[in-house]
Amino acid sequence: MYYPREAAKDHLYNRIVMLTVACCVVLLLAGMARNQGILYGVLNLNGVDTRGTVTQLENIPMNKNGKVIHYRYADEQGQVHEGQHADERYAEHTQYEVDGPIPLLISRWMPDKSCIASQLQSYKTGFYIMTGGVLLALLFLLISGRTFWQIQAMKEQDRFY
Repeated sequence: MYYPREAAKDHLYNRIVMLTVACCVVLLLAGMARNQGILYGVLNLNGVDTRGTVTQLENIPMNKNGKVIHYRYADEQGQVHEGQHADERYAEHTQYEVDGPIPLLISRWMPDKSCIASQLQSYKTGFYIMTGGVLLALLFLLISGRTFWQIQAMKEQDRFY
C-alpha cells in the first residue's frame, strides 16, 4: 500500500545519498586542482617580483617543443630555493639560457612557492576549479543538513500518529 509520508521520507533519504556522492565528486575535482589553485591564490594575493637564475633546461619526453625549466632564487631572508616549471610550448615562448636571468613571482608568506612571472595566468583555471569545488561542497553539505533536519522533524511527527 502506498503511504505518502513514507515516500516523502524515502525521497529525503535519497537526496542525502545523492548529495553525499556529488559532494565527494566535487571535492575530488577540487583536490586535483589544489596545487595550481593554491599557487595562483598565494602569488596573486601577495606575490613579489624577483629575479632568479635558470639552472637547467630539461627536455620533455615525447614533446619536442616542451622543456622543464629548473631555476634557483633567493627570498627576502637570503635563503636559496629551487623551483621548476614544465612549459609544454617552450619553443613558442621566451627562450631562456642556462645561468641566465628569469623573472619570477615568489610569495612573501611561503617563500618556497614560486612561478615564472609570465606563466601565473596559466594557474587561474586550477584556482577557479578548486574554489568552485569547495564552495559547491559546502552548499551540498548545507542542503544535506537541512534535509537531515527535515527527516528528524518527520520522525518527531510520526510519534503522534
